Amino acid sequence: MNPNNIASASWGDHLTFGEGDGLLDNPDSLYKRIRVWKDELGISSIHWRQGRTSKFGSYRTAKNYRKAVKSINVINNQSVWDDFKILPEMAHQLGLKAHLYVSIFGEGWPLAPAKVRAKSHHLSLSKHFAWQSHFTRKNPELVMSDRSGEIKQWGVLCLAYPEARKYLIDKFLSILDGYCFDGLFLCFRTEAKPPEHADTFGFNEPVRKDYLERYGRDIKTENFDIGLWHDLLGEYITIFLREIREATKSRNLELSLGCARGNVIGPPLGNATIDYPTWIKEELIDELIINQNSSQCPSLWHQLWSMHRGYGYKQNYLDEYNMPPLIEHLDHYEKYIKNSKTRLFIARQWDAISPIEESELLTNPIVSGLVYSTFRYDNSGPVANSNWVVKSDDEKS
Repeated sequence: MNPNNIASASWGDHLTFGEGDGLLDNPDSLYKRIRVWKDELGISSIHWRQGRTSKFGSYRTAKNYRKAVKSINVINNQSVWDDFKILPEMAHQLGLKAHLYVSIFGEGWPLAPAKVRAKSHHLSLSKHFAWQSHFTRKNPELVMSDRSGEIKQWGVLCLAYPEARKYLIDKFLSILDGYCFDGLFLCFRTEAKPPEHADTFGFNEPVRKDYLERYGRDIKTENFDIGLWHDLLGEYITIFLREIREATKSRNLELSLGCARGNVIGPPLGNATIDYPTWIKEELIDELIINQNSSQCPSLWHQLWSMHRGYGYKQNYLDEYNMPPLIEHLDHYEKYIKNSKTRLFIARQWDAISPIEESELLTNPIVSGLVYSTFRYDNSGPVANSNWVVKSDDEKS
């Protein structure tokens, strides 16, 4: 195994659905598994996905599901040991780095009415309850909106708003305070509901104003160059990265970023341009992880919104529309990664372990390593059973 791979650990999934040491519910089990990840997966770093950002919001539940949510909250907050303290310490003892894993577009959504939930829901796990951040409840206008301004893509903040960018940066840095993580991993995956069309959202007022000032067209009322709009939406992502890079540099923290491969942010977010050449040129990120998938859970591979797929994407990694195979796609990254300070990694959480495929990827000189799901590696029983159900008390009886 390559000694530069990354272990992607979703602690909440381990605690809720793991087995044996794969529960990671005590320091001894965690230490045992980290050693296994190092020895068998060849990792040099851990991306630790945590539940502490949940304190920035709250759940809304359907009748009879309050106790099910309470049990999840107990699991997410149950530790009598501080994982933020212990995980980096253990990693450092074993010669590894530890990055805190946070989600950029994970602000949650309101609980839908029962009739809507019957036909449109995220997972059986969360069909009857939903978490949403306090920030988006108080500031719904900062959520990505459609052309009418009435429909929101809940969970996804519009980064054209300086206050939205500041909120995210302050939130992420606040949960790092007092701990010795080596860096921050910004995940662009989202569990937000996919729109019917890829260009549904991105018409918020500052976007309209910026486009009108720059190109003389009103995106809410006139025809406009859609490619220029996609690029403008991508510029806000780059502005956010510049701002968070400055904030993390002041704390001597590395910055990693994970997204879909290709030149657009992709399903279910839309066609905003992913300007990774600029990110690499300006040294905004230390690590770029590509090949992520927002449609499928990386732990148990459940489809998150199986009844919603959408269309209209300029590139779609789900069916490889307008995209070459992964091996060939690496050629598009080579001229930017080669001789740069940014390291390129390939996400493998949505692929079965395959020594042949992985060896082929790792022989490419621009690939620094691969990223593996610790849940899938540690928990063969739940993975085989596809066990991912939380029942209400009524269902249990």
